[in-house]
Amino acid sequence: MAYDFGVRLGMFDNTMTFEDNLYHDFLLISKMKVSERTKIRILTELFGETENPWRVIGITINALKIFKDNNFNRISRMGINRAHIKDRKITYTTMLNSTFINSAEWWDFYYDNDKTILATSSENKSSSFSKVINFENPDSLFKSSGYAWSHRKKIEAPFLQKLADEYL
Repeated sequence: MAYDFGVRLGMFDNTMTFEDNLYHDFLLISKMKVSERTKIRILTELFGETENPWRVIGITINALKIFKDNNFNRISRMGINRAHIKDRKITYTTMLNSTFINSAEWWDFYYDNDKTILATSSENKSSSFSKVINFENPDSLFKSSGYAWSHRKKIEAPFLQKLADEYL
């Protein structure tokens, strides 16, 4: 089967849902003859096409303290990262080695496993987190921007201030 480069370039089939298109591409990637490591790197790029990959659903106490020390602003090299609750490589490896009934089941698996928390760099590297404050995020706070996230002074900063007032 020939690969549709239009799909690869973001020109999805508009007769299918976005998730169906991603699932189509996932299936092509899973059948590639390259190493699993390469497939995982490609999947990382593929999921970057989603509305809000690596969505934030919590923050550690230590990360919140750093934000408080910086007046709830995001400062370059402040040592805060989005940390996956479930290791992304394990999620992708599981996906590559599983059979899904349809795109909905596949998407639900991805979406359920793509949650992150804001954590200090050392917490992220060790996967050992201080107390985690979970929160609902219907407004896409800390929305993805490449490997970084957006931090708006009028939206994320007051949200963090409210959390600090409640938990610190």
